[in-house]
Amino acid sequence: MKEYFKYANGFVNINYENLFLTNSGNWSETRELLEKSSKTIKKHKYKSLKIYIFLFIIVCLVTLVLSKSKLGSIPFSIILLGLGVFVYMKREIGNRYKIPISKISSISIIDNSVTIVFFNEDKTEDLEKINAIEAKGLAVLENLKLQIKENYIQ
Repeated sequence: MKEYFKYANGFVNINYENLFLTNSGNWSETRELLEKSSKTIKKHKYKSLKIYIFLFIIVCLVTLVLSKSKLGSIPFSIILLGLGVFVYMKREIGNRYKIPISKISSISIIDNSVTIVFFNEDKTEDLEKINAIEAKGLAVLENLKLQIKENYIQ
């Protein structure tokens, strides 16, 4: 099994051993990923903070340009540029780590979001909520859920 699918903030890649949360869906990106732990969470929060600061600076620059313009109207190109930056940066905010399938205790699927309960690298129970999953991904995760139930029963 080697599957990948899109969700709200990136991609989920799944092989026989791990479930990976990535930004691009590229399998080469999964080689460097570490298991979810307090260290990877801190790294992710720092990266997200830098991205939010960057977006804040862009909003401030756009506001400055608009305040200095004589017409007071927002040029259409500035709106498109802002939306483009937001869509691009949204992928970068997504989580980047792996979850070993052997450590997953349950998967709950509600509408197009999934909640995965597992034990992280620190050996504490953790939770990952993945939103806005495409239909292909829901089918893959449903199969994974059945596989985990079978392994749990045995």
